[in-house]
Amino acid sequence: MDRLDAMQAFVRLAEGNTFADVASELRVRQSTVSKWLAELEAQIGVQLIERTTRTRRVTEAGQRFYERARDLVASYAQAVAEASARETTVRGRLRVSVPVVFGRLFVLPHIAALLRRHDELELELTFNDRYVNLIEEGYDVALRVGIPIDSTLRTRKLGETARVLVASPSYLAKHGAPRSPRDLAQHQCLLHSDLSTPETWVFRGRGGEATRAQVRGRFGANNSEALLAMARAGLGVALLAEWLVFKDLERGRLVALLEGHGAPTAPIHALTAPTRHQQPRIRAFVEHLAERFARAPSALAGAAKGRRHSRRS
Repeated sequence: MDRLDAMQAFVRLAEGNTFADVASELRVRQSTVSKWLAELEAQIGVQLIERTTRTRRVTEAGQRFYERARDLVASYAQAVAEASARETTVRGRLRVSVPVVFGRLFVLPHIAALLRRHDELELELTFNDRYVNLIEEGYDVALRVGIPIDSTLRTRKLGETARVLVASPSYLAKHGAPRSPRDLAQHQCLLHSDLSTPETWVFRGRGGEATRAQVRGRFGANNSEALLAMARAGLGVALLAEWLVFKDLERGRLVALLEGHGAPTAPIHALTAPTRHQQPRIRAFVEHLAERFARAPSALAGAAKGRRHSRRS
């Protein structure tokens, strides 16, 4: 027997409600209400309600118990209402980990609107490209580009981004262009050290077949902008997000390679702890970004509509 449920049932009965009414209100069977009342009386050691097949009367002991029980039930209902109201309000401190470049270009521009909308929200953004442990490091949300490593986390897909294989004209003039993904083994490749397999690049042909290329290189970094800078300087071939390199492609600073072998798109996920009830501030942050990203999917794909990449295959 749940004592609070039994007390609620007794209070409703003492206030003149029928067993059927109380059962309907508490969403239980009528026999359950009768059982609760009997168990409550047995626990207290007195009869609370005298009942026959035709009549029902609250006893003197039942009346005294009712006056106290009514206040307890009312206090409980008020506590639930206050807690529920607080849980629907977006407030408190939110810690979020975002990739450095992606966070600067695509998350930061939307933060001011979020904070203006929720004036009780406190937000701390941490910019890094490594996979953080949400629980151990005290983060509420992590935004990540790519397949999530930890399958136990709750994920919300916010979008996806295309990736492009690029090199500078000066690098290509000196080393030539790869004709297939396997040719990359003979090239200097710029490696993203925070990826789970930085020396394995995956491509798909026009027919959808996957090709894994084993790559190597003299330079690696855990930051996409560092790889972009080295690619511009002619030090190697880089596999980078299209939104990061499209201006370089348009202006001829970089050339897109292997047109017939595109790299799989990288999903953009919001990762949160696998809790049953998500806090309003977490929900508000994720929904805000999902809404903003949905308004401008072309920004995540690359740039303005109608752009053309300079390609060399």
